[in-house]
Amino acid sequence: MKCRFAAGIILTLAAATTASAYDNLTPLVSHDAVVHDGAYILDVRTAAEFIWVGHPNVPNVVNVSWKIEKKGAFITNPSFVTDVNDTFGNAKDTHLILMCRSGVRSLAAAAALEAAGYTNVSNMLDGFEGEGKDQYGYRTVNGWKNSGLPGHTSAVGASDYYKD
Repeated sequence: MKCRFAAGIILTLAAATTASAYDNLTPLVSHDAVVHDGAYILDVRTAAEFIWVGHPNVPNVVNVSWKIEKKGAFITNPSFVTDVNDTFGNAKDTHLILMCRSGVRSLAAAAALEAAGYTNVSNMLDGFEGEGKDQYGYRTVNGWKNSGLPGHTSAVGASDYYKD
């Protein structure tokens, strides 16, 4: 009896861990998928983060925010899936590698896209900036910008963001 119960728990845990179909990719594997295989990095950070903090300087980087500011609070973007559909022409088999600051928001966004029928979704581990912070509060461990990948943009000037 105990053996059957333990087997049931193991099968339940195995099913729970495979319930999500998206892969978790390192920044290096993500870079190679974009540069060599035509994948897209879907940067789900806010537009301000995308512009001011920087983003990968490779082809096929698109920003569609998972969270937006509304009345001083950040909420889930109610048009996120629609915005992604519009951006990619509803091509739900496009390889999308979701990226945020540290790899957390992109998990929720990946799950939302899978629920909407996207079949080739990946999550970039550790996001753009990574997780660990140094003594000054800067993220200096892992992530795209700390992985030695070729080029990323730094914060740009306001004149680049605010155009008439």
